[in-house]
Amino acid sequence: MRKIIQIVFLFMVTVTLQSQSSFNWNSKKNTIKIPFELTHNLIIVDVGFNGVPLKMIVDTGSDRSMLFSFPENDSLVLNQTDKIEVRGVGNDQSIIAYLSKNNTLKINELEDSNFEILLIPDQEITLINKIGLPINGILGSTFFKQYVTKIDYDKKCITLFKNSRKQIDKARRNMSKCKVEIDENKPYVSINTELEGKEATLKLLFDTGLGEGLWLFENDKIKCSNFYINDVLGRGLSGDIEGKKARIKNVVLSNYEFKNVIVSYPDSVFFKRISIYSNRNGSLGGEVIKRFNWVLDYKNSDFYFQKNRAYDLPFNYNMSGIEVQHFGFQWVKEGVNVNSAIGLLNLDEFYFEKGGDRNKYKYELKPIFEIYSIRKDSPAAIAGLKVGDKIIKLNNKGINQLSIQNITDVFQSEDGKLITIIIERKNEQITFKFNLKKIL
Repeated sequence: MRKIIQIVFLFMVTVTLQSQSSFNWNSKKNTIKIPFELTHNLIIVDVGFNGVPLKMIVDTGSDRSMLFSFPENDSLVLNQTDKIEVRGVGNDQSIIAYLSKNNTLKINELEDSNFEILLIPDQEITLINKIGLPINGILGSTFFKQYVTKIDYDKKCITLFKNSRKQIDKARRNMSKCKVEIDENKPYVSINTELEGKEATLKLLFDTGLGEGLWLFENDKIKCSNFYINDVLGRGLSGDIEGKKARIKNVVLSNYEFKNVIVSYPDSVFFKRISIYSNRNGSLGGEVIKRFNWVLDYKNSDFYFQKNRAYDLPFNYNMSGIEVQHFGFQWVKEGVNVNSAIGLLNLDEFYFEKGGDRNKYKYELKPIFEIYSIRKDSPAAIAGLKVGDKIIKLNNKGINQLSIQNITDVFQSEDGKLITIIIERKNEQITFKFNLKKIL
């Protein structure tokens, strides 16, 4: 099965669901720390679901937790399942899903024995193509309701507080504050910006499940500038989400101002079945959120924040026009000198002796990366690269030395940078060269 990422977790369920999940505090300490991985501006945590280890994206933009895939070597039991219908962003097709109750979810010393989750089977959204990690689902915003939570992007750690008064007092003294509106467990914040020469206040979903920095929905008052590129912005439950990508003059959050921020305008056709427009102008995503450390107080509708080491990073985008996805694995042979016994075998490599000498070959299981989308008239498209090309080398580095995040960093690096890429097409290796071109 082809594996596709979904960075935007927007969905609609055709029945009303009320989550009953509640976490128990199994620690004698006042805090519980949860380390996380940060890739493509998404927060990924390790959880135990009915005794099976999973990786989930922490998503404040979704009121429901969802499960897309299972570990290949584990069987997963779901309790008390009811068949429902879900309609996702991307097209008009509905999706069959299963609401499962009375499951056990463990995150370090937190445990919920009545955890509700939506299982969405048979979908090409296993979240591995653009991340390169086997993501199994998302942890929705109900995770944040019960305890005051600190998200420290510098330390890559989420901290929950059982007794929150001291932490809130500290946040009030040292951090900026913004009031949030909590609607159906999802938080909304206000930003100020300039649209067509006039100041405007916008209501945005605070969305850690959105990798990009800013999404705006076009209407009579919000219009994309005339200087933009058409692009694939992400993938929803029902298909690709297309739209425009441009820059906006400024974004002001409390007393912090960002200039020339990359903004995406998803095509309204992909949202026509979903009621997200009421008093909402878009989403604030990870590319902006990661520039601050946060204290989230859902009960009092207060968020506190202070800038961190990522604050001054430029707002870049993919200047190559290539979108790359993970496409399975292959065995890669490398010559090595080993003193180990002949026939040594482990899970991801093996050795054998050639010609009776001590010079042996090592085979390692490495990922395959392929091009799944190319922006029209981009440098990669003009050079002749095509969808389906498998990447062999990028700027003299073998693909087995790279991750998808490394590849993305190269394509976002600097205007004019020379890219040399060797691909495989119909069992033939071809070399292409092009320069990154900054359009926005």
